[in-house]
Order: sequence, then structure tokens, then C-alpha cells
Amino acid sequence: MNAITKIEKFIFESAAWKLVLVIALLTIFKTGVWYIPNLGASQAIAQNPFTNPFPDPNAHYLFWSWLGPFLAWLIGATGKWQFFAFHLFFSVAFTLLFIRVVFNSLPNDLARSSLVLFSALPVSATAYFWVSSDSITLFLMLLALAFPGSLAFALIIGIFLGMQHFEQGFFAAAGLLFAIAISHKQNYVLRYSWKFCLALLIGIIAGKFFLFGLFNHYSIDVNSGRMHWLREHIHLLLNHFFFHFHYIIWSVLGLGWLVALRFTDWGSKSVPFFLTLAGLCLLLPISGDQTRVLAIITFPLVAAYWLINQDFLEKLTRREISLLFTAWALMPWGWVWGGAPKWSAFPYDVAYILHRIFGWFNVPADPALWPF
Repeated sequence: MNAITKIEKFIFESAAWKLVLVIALLTIFKTGVWYIPNLGASQAIAQNPFTNPFPDPNAHYLFWSWLGPFLAWLIGATGKWQFFAFHLFFSVAFTLLFIRVVFNSLPNDLARSSLVLFSALPVSATAYFWVSSDSITLFLMLLALAFPGSLAFALIIGIFLGMQHFEQGFFAAAGLLFAIAISHKQNYVLRYSWKFCLALLIGIIAGKFFLFGLFNHYSIDVNSGRMHWLREHIHLLLNHFFFHFHYIIWSVLGLGWLVALRFTDWGSKSVPFFLTLAGLCLLLPISGDQTRVLAIITFPLVAAYWLINQDFLEKLTRREISLLFTAWALMPWGWVWGGAPKWSAFPYDVAYILHRIFGWFNVPADPALWPF
């Protein structure tokens, strides 16, 4: 237990930058930094975001995540490395914004507790393991959550979210609205009001309709996107879930399930959270990237009820946070794609760098799928 005591002292008494640095280094080591295998397809959109480059109808869903490629085109980040760096920027911005929000919104000890909880959740590293459009989606979600008092700002960010990833934004905002509305009836006051959640949801829907109008204006031929892809792959997805549901469900929150168990101590006040979480988990059988999808759409819910909820954080002891941090530091990266557990991309990062410098290792000509 002496080791845990030292870890506790480090978490709560060291300089904040040291804690952030250690967590960042552990995250890179545990997770690595890679890119989503279809990033090249999104890059093709960025070459000309006013033309659908995909003859394959099963790829049209990528075109509906239009905002990111458009912004990359706007600033000229259309080359392979520029496009990757553009999305990596948003991954880092997401992390830095979270650090800023918790340290500005919470007392110092609670901000550190929140940072440890955040680090233990798969969502904190998903945008590094798969640098992708999710990097922008998560940044926009957190940017809206950073200003809970502005309905107009929530509406505007919602529009951007609807243009970036309508489905993820819709379920995330609808889930938060559902939970907050029940908590409001229980007189359990949280940082976010149901009006804020509604404004965000309306903005997301408006963003989708904006894309409809935009595509129609430029005569862009694109099908229903993710609904079309789902119809074509539903049997495969159900098969993945049926045979691998144990690990899939665990990967949604990872060690966060221990935090969820602790949250049950709030009795009836925790019911809105768990009802919403259970509802969102119903999407698991029809998701291809199970951990990625659920980690993202549950993020606003987890942020509102755990990460930026002072009432909850105040009741977590230093020892509990230290044990969670220790368990997270020791456990390997747990993430599921297509029902199959994946592992850290860090060794592949090192191998790729050594290959480029010294010619070591046999790296595929197209390394997109190499770590997976």
C-alpha cells in the first residue's frame, strides 16, 4: 500500500503539468498514435468536397462527414501528411480543451480526479488510436459542453456537429437530453440544462438538413450513407456482437465500469444516467467499430454526470482515484473493432520510425491496416 500512497501523493500534490505529462506519456505508450484505415478515402473528399469521389455506394457514408474534409480543403491540408496532421491537431485540441475545462470549472483536487477518470475511459485515447474525423467530432462535443450557459453557442456547434457526423451527434445529444430531463424532474441539478441539450440537438438536425441542401445545390449524388451501409452489413454486425459481446460491452467504458459501480451509490439520482447508458448500448449490435462509436456517443453523458459533476467528484476519495490510476497504468489498451480486440499501436509507431530512418522492419507499402 506504500506504493499507492506515493501514487496518491503524486496525483494530488505534484505540479499539475507533471501529472498531465505522465498521463500523456502513459497514453502514448499504452495506445500509440495511428490513423483510421479509411482516412485516405476522407482525404479524397478533401481534394474536391463538392464532388462525390466514391463509385462504391458502400463508401458514400464517408461523404456525410463533410465538414472535416471541407475545412482541410479550405486551408489546403489535402496531402497525405497534411490531412493526418490536420486531424491530429483536433485530437490534441480535444485533450487540451478537456484539461482547461476541468481546471477552470473545478477545485484543483477535483480537476485532478476528473483528469484521472477521463484518462481511464477509452474515449480519451480513441482519437489518437484512430486519428480521424472523430477527432473533430469529439472536439466539437467538448467545445459545446465547455459553455453550458450559451444556448446560441450550443445551437451553432450543433450545426457543425450535424455536418461532421450526424448520427454520433444525434444520439449523443438525444441521450444527454433524455437523462438531463429526468434529472431535472428529480431536482438533481447538473451543469447542463435540458434547454442547452435541446438547443444542441436542434442544431445537429439543422446541420444535417444544411448538408441535404448543399448536396442538392451542387448536384452531388450521394445515397443515405450510413443507413445504406448498415442495410448491406447488418448480418455481419449482428454476428460480431453475438460471438464477442463480453469484450465489446467491457470496452465501452473499460475501467469506467468500476466508476459506474461507484455511481450506483447515488441511488435514484443515478437512474437517468444508467437508463440512458443502457439505451445507447443498444446500438452496439449494429455498430462496426463498437468501442469507437459507443465511447464517442456516451462522452457527453459521462462528462455531465461524472467528469464535470462536482457533486460526484467530491465523494470520490483520493485512495479510490489512486487505485483507478494504478489499474489504468497497468492494464493494456482494450479496444474493439469488428468484434475483435485490438492492441497498442505504439510498437508499430516505433517500427515505422525506425524503418524510415534506418530501413529496419518490413513495413507494408500501405501501412493503414498494419497494426490491426
